[in-house]
Amino acid sequence: MNKTIKIVTVLLGILFPVIIFISGIEAAVFDKAFYMDQMEKNQVTDNTGIYPPDMELVVDEIISYLKGDRKDFDIQARLAIGSAKNVVDSVSIFNDKEITHMDDVRDLLLFFLGLRDAALILALIAFLVLLKYDRQAIIKALFYGSATFLVILLIVGASFIFNFNNTFILFHQLFFSNDLWIMDPSTDRLIWIVPEPFFFAMIGRMVIYILVPLGLITLGTGLVLKKKNI
Repeated sequence: MNKTIKIVTVLLGILFPVIIFISGIEAAVFDKAFYMDQMEKNQVTDNTGIYPPDMELVVDEIISYLKGDRKDFDIQARLAIGSAKNVVDSVSIFNDKEITHMDDVRDLLLFFLGLRDAALILALIAFLVLLKYDRQAIIKALFYGSATFLVILLIVGASFIFNFNNTFILFHQLFFSNDLWIMDPSTDRLIWIVPEPFFFAMIGRMVIYILVPLGLITLGTGLVLKKKNI
């Protein structure tokens, strides 16, 4: 039984931070207010020619697509040629390469969200087992799991901060089997809608969403372990 408890404890210690990690990514990726703020800061309408009143619609459709609520990434919007007075009727704003790449992005995101849901079920089972047989093991699992993941997160975060381009490239090479993520500013609007400053800000937001709960859990469970001398 002791061996089983140890296995369940390790399992909970791994699953809990994974759940927090993926949930943090989900919160950042689906934050419409963040997108709209970045559209303004990065002057997206000026750089893409998208008619300003349609920009919010484009953001809504991007988020809807990433959630799996929209069938394809063939998003249409009006274009302002030269000035806002010269508006072209709705056209497809993304080309085939961008659409195919975003198919890959959504597949990856939805895979991780499915993984998070499965982890939630397993974590709940592990929690209930430990709640019945060894409640102190729950505290240990949450502390060591969160603390370990915090260290990993800080290392990865530092890599993005101090070596963003190489880390960004490495990420894409690890998770995508093609080079469709390499965009051409002269032909691809996607790189203007989500430029490097957007990704830098998005990653920073993800780190905060993940770091805060993991930090609080590590601190809280650490204090309990120290107080009870477990």
